[in-house]
Amino acid sequence: TTLALLLGGGLSLLAGAQQTLGPPQADERGWSPPGGSMQVQTYQGVRFASGGIGLSGREQIRALSSQFNLQLMFAMHGGNYLADAQVRILDSRGNVVLDAESQGPYFLAQLSPGSYTVEASARGQTQRQTARVGQGQSRLNFFWR
Repeated sequence: TTLALLLGGGLSLLAGAQQTLGPPQADERGWSPPGGSMQVQTYQGVRFASGGIGLSGREQIRALSSQFNLQLMFAMHGGNYLADAQVRILDSRGNVVLDAESQGPYFLAQLSPGSYTVEASARGQTQRQTARVGQGQSRLNFFWR
C-alpha cells in the first residue's frame, strides 16, 4: 500500500510538473523549467536554451526540446560531450540572427523557417553546417578532435 501511494503521488507530481512547463514566457528575463537551472533566453527576438550537463541537465533539455525547431549537439571524437561552444547562426543573407555561448553539450533555438549557416567554435576551431529549418526539428552534431 505504501509503495502504491508513493508511486501514485510521484506520478501525479510528475504529471503536474509536465503541465507547468507549458509555453515559455517570451521576455528578456528568460524562463526556467520548474526545479531547473536552465533558462530560455532571447537574442534579437530568437529564443534559445543550452545545457545538458549531468542527468538533470539532460532531463531539462529533453523537457524543453519540443519547443524548439533546431537542436545542436557538441562532442569530442571518442564520445565525450563538450560545453562552452560559441554558437553563431546566420540567415541566408549572412545576417547574424543568434550569437551565444552554449552552457552545455546541447543548444536549442527557435528560428523562422529557412536555411541557416550554423557556426560552432570550440578548442580554437570553427565548424560550419547548414540547417534547413521548417516543420519538425532539425538536428546538427558537431565533433572536435
